[in-house]
Amino acid sequence: MLRFSFTLLLIAVTHPLFAQFTYAPINVPGATSTEARGINNNGEIVGFYDISSCVEQSMEVPTCPTHGFKLVNGRYIELMVPTSFRTAIMGVNDYGDLVGFYVTSELTCSSSVYHGFIWYHTNAVRKLDYPGTDVCPTSSSAAITVPFGINKAGIVVGGVWGIGPNSSFPGRGWVWRNGTFSTMNPTLPGNPAGACCWSVTGISNTGVLAGLLFQSDFWQAWMKAGTDQDFFTYPTVNQCCDTTAMGVNSAVDMIGFDGGPSSFSAGNGWFTKHIELNEVNDTEVKPNFIKMAYPGQTNIQPPGPLPTFPFGINDARGVVGTYFDTNNQQHGFLAKPNF
Repeated sequence: MLRFSFTLLLIAVTHPLFAQFTYAPINVPGATSTEARGINNNGEIVGFYDISSCVEQSMEVPTCPTHGFKLVNGRYIELMVPTSFRTAIMGVNDYGDLVGFYVTSELTCSSSVYHGFIWYHTNAVRKLDYPGTDVCPTSSSAAITVPFGINKAGIVVGGVWGIGPNSSFPGRGWVWRNGTFSTMNPTLPGNPAGACCWSVTGISNTGVLAGLLFQSDFWQAWMKAGTDQDFFTYPTVNQCCDTTAMGVNSAVDMIGFDGGPSSFSAGNGWFTKHIELNEVNDTEVKPNFIKMAYPGQTNIQPPGPLPTFPFGINDARGVVGTYFDTNNQQHGFLAKPNF
């Protein structure tokens, strides 16, 4: 197991008085890129970073060689699953249990093998492979188990993703509880067009799920609380634009960004307070979106906001994610609400 730690002060970014969030950068020293992926209610932040020149082609699941990290009280700790040469940490619960995936070389395979994992706060690591994904890849792409989140009850959510050298793509969603996987592939009610390409991307301590699916020619965000399910797109709910949901908290606040796994122009982050506060008799309404954008402007003409991708949220509405600066350099961030 490889670990090292060092301390770095997070400096808040100056923001206008009307800004909804205050942002601070997260950069693992020596890394060429940093992605913050999860934050728990104790303020612990997890994610992964790269030390090579590699640009991610798909934002949801990394294709570049990565190292995991945890950030606690300003101190970075590198975390690599034992025997792995690549580790991506995707989520953390309030106990400090981690989930993600890792890559290893196995003597029985001619290529690298991917495994999902739970890394418990007791320092025990458990493989977490959806049935059929724990086999040797037969091509340049592999169907792998990608855990995205874990709640305080130890319930893990994720997806089965196809991952290749230059892209990643979801195939189905799942929920893991007490050693058993359950497939989670929702379909928009009353729509004759079939859905596909699901993944569950977040779970709250109260069991609310967040995810994405492709249906009716759009990537759509999805929320499930008990038997209630909601499907929506950003910036409108009426099948406007490709949308990816990445996280949900116990108050059913949600985060995500425009675009989906097949989109290459994404980078408009969004936050919505409890998406059902304005519902009457279960009639779906447009969520009240707050745009999330790390302060700064791109160099494109006309200039626009920096591409910003929220990935994790806690019950205090602290949000972590990644953004790209004017030089297309990737950084992590922590955003704290001003409301």
